Amino acid sequence: MEKVALHFAQTQGPWESGANALKSRIKQPLNRLVQPIEAALLHWGIPTGKVDEGSRRACISLLLHEMHRRQTSLWAWDESAWVEIVGHTNKEFKSTHRVFEDAHQISSLTYRQYVLACAYLVGEIPIYQLVAGYQAYNSAQHIFGGVAVEKALKVLTTENVRIGGGVSRLVRTATCYALLANRSPEVKKLTLPALEKLYETNSSKKHIKRDYILISELLYNLKAVPNCLPTPHTRKKWVTGIDDTLSADWIKWLQAWHDTSPKPAFVRNQIQSLVAKAARWAAEKYPNAASPQQWTKNMAVAYVAAVTRMKVGQWLHPKATPTPKWGKPLIATYQGRLLFALRAFFIDCRKWDWFSLPFNPNDALASPNSVLRNRMRRPRPIAPAEWTRLEEAGLSLTQEDLPISNLALVKRNNATSYKSYPLEMVRAMALAWLFTGLRSDEIRRLQVGCIRSALGEENKNNSSSPPTICDLTVPVGKSGSGFTKPIPSVVGEAIKNWEKIRPAVPKHWDYKTAEAVNFLFVWKGKQVGPRSLNNIIIPMLCRKAGVPNEDVLGKFNSHRARHTLAYLLSNAPTPMSDSDLQDWLGQLSEDSLRWYLGINIRKLEEAYAAANHVSIDKRQLEQLKKPATNEGKLPTEGKLMPSVDLGHGFCTYAFFDQCGQRKPCTGCSFYKPKSSLLSQLHEVKSQFVRMLHHLPISKEIRQAIEEAIALNEKMEAILRRNEENQANDAA
Repeated sequence: MEKVALHFAQTQGPWESGANALKSRIKQPLNRLVQPIEAALLHWGIPTGKVDEGSRRACISLLLHEMHRRQTSLWAWDESAWVEIVGHTNKEFKSTHRVFEDAHQISSLTYRQYVLACAYLVGEIPIYQLVAGYQAYNSAQHIFGGVAVEKALKVLTTENVRIGGGVSRLVRTATCYALLANRSPEVKKLTLPALEKLYETNSSKKHIKRDYILISELLYNLKAVPNCLPTPHTRKKWVTGIDDTLSADWIKWLQAWHDTSPKPAFVRNQIQSLVAKAARWAAEKYPNAASPQQWTKNMAVAYVAAVTRMKVGQWLHPKATPTPKWGKPLIATYQGRLLFALRAFFIDCRKWDWFSLPFNPNDALASPNSVLRNRMRRPRPIAPAEWTRLEEAGLSLTQEDLPISNLALVKRNNATSYKSYPLEMVRAMALAWLFTGLRSDEIRRLQVGCIRSALGEENKNNSSSPPTICDLTVPVGKSGSGFTKPIPSVVGEAIKNWEKIRPAVPKHWDYKTAEAVNFLFVWKGKQVGPRSLNNIIIPMLCRKAGVPNEDVLGKFNSHRARHTLAYLLSNAPTPMSDSDLQDWLGQLSEDSLRWYLGINIRKLEEAYAAANHVSIDKRQLEQLKKPATNEGKLPTEGKLMPSVDLGHGFCTYAFFDQCGQRKPCTGCSFYKPKSSLLSQLHEVKSQFVRMLHHLPISKEIRQAIEEAIALNEKMEAILRRNEENQANDAA
């Protein structure tokens, strides 16, 4: 009887529509099939006789049509049958049922969401995990009720705000997806396997995948799940040069080297990209050399010359995106990388006995002097006066100094401004940059509990007063293993203040150590970005300090602080030794320390002052500019001249009390010997001559006596010249 009624229903219009309404004797056999559908639609919120009555009838008619076509009831349909009916998208749904809609004149109605509700409620099929093109938030509200959904969203939103996030539309959508998949509006009933399945199902939707990770972290904080979804570590994808016009041989050898080399992945990717650039150059300049083993010494020499003249953008991947520096000369550092990459590739291939080369890569591809000179050490400290102002700015940061997040959006939409990061975290990051001398990556990867009390004598002797230094545990970095270094206690206090209010979040993956750790600087459940120092912290400090963000040595970036602190500590009145400074900075060798130190400017200034008498003050310069009153003559009676009697001569220097010598020096222009000294000089000279001729003396003593005789003769000449001048004046 049901089959006959279904067949008759196909000849009529939509279910219960106007004059074509089925007779009660035909509707009666279909009640068993129609009542579950009407109950599902009523639960959705579409009762009989409401505004959406047309869409309700269309949904019932379509499901009756499909039951007649398949000759089975709808609760016997599996996932594939339901997916075929509702389609993966709205467009697919309309395309599949175009003939049915045209026959029943319902093509203008929107009723797919009602069919989805029937699949979910009547067939108990996880249809929302299998298809797209619907509004998850509206569907969850209709199925679970608006109050229950809002309660679930409030639980997650409150926790997200606590860790620094906000109300996100995408997170709301992902939460509704998860509630529908779990068939419950209770957010704490969500399980990790359910989230994992949703994460894998939405592999092509990166933003939804990120939201599932965030939901798992929020549930982990709420102790609803034992752990959270792993956060994939993403690094910059280097253009490998494989998918372009390289020859088959180059592709084979580059891929083989990439798979064999023990270097880290990002290093292998970078070297592969740089070597591919050399391969493109060779393909253009030497078309017959289609493989790496065909390189010759002449080609290597020509490539070195080409690198020194290369422009930005030359021989890159065909799909490389142009930059503002396109067409400008390459910097020396990048030129050195190009040559190093090709050397490393050829050396490895030869070491592994893959092929032989008619030249030595270390010699033929060595960096020329023009590259080495430009890559020599170049310390870039910030001027001490500007650095002091930056330190004062960092120590006095306030809430008003923090930059506004997305200022352009705030101005355009007249929205309420908000700060990107909390003040305590910004202050801790700023002081860490100003006083610790760490690299930016090391600052980002500092861990909770990195501050410890110092054990130095300075704190022991001042136990009643606050300590002036503390110890900082530096994570594993570029220079090797982690280490501990002393830093000012003001930095430690700022870090501890941030730790007190830091939101509790799951551990993050440390790409250096392959371990899950508690990073110190996290906000909104994520580690701070790698550009936060250069783009947020440093410009903010420059604005507050009133200093420009660049000088003759370049822009103020995260590494300039390391240069500055190395310069200040090595040129302090009590400077750090090179070995101590090497340990404090965490450098591997003293040679690498040279990139930060350069010349000890304090010692150089002292040496220059001592050699050139540059310590003369303005009064001394004015005195030297005045003409001599007696033209270099000795003081005589009746002619008073400012002088100091040294016993054997006079010092005519007007600033004798400031003289650094304080002893007679025949080489000094201010020293004038007495006339009575002439007879004494004769006597001393005769004694020296007698010693030379009558005593057996060593070579060193003889040389000293000869120097003393020469000095004696010089003083005699000065005295005789003064006597002649006096005689001329008397005449």
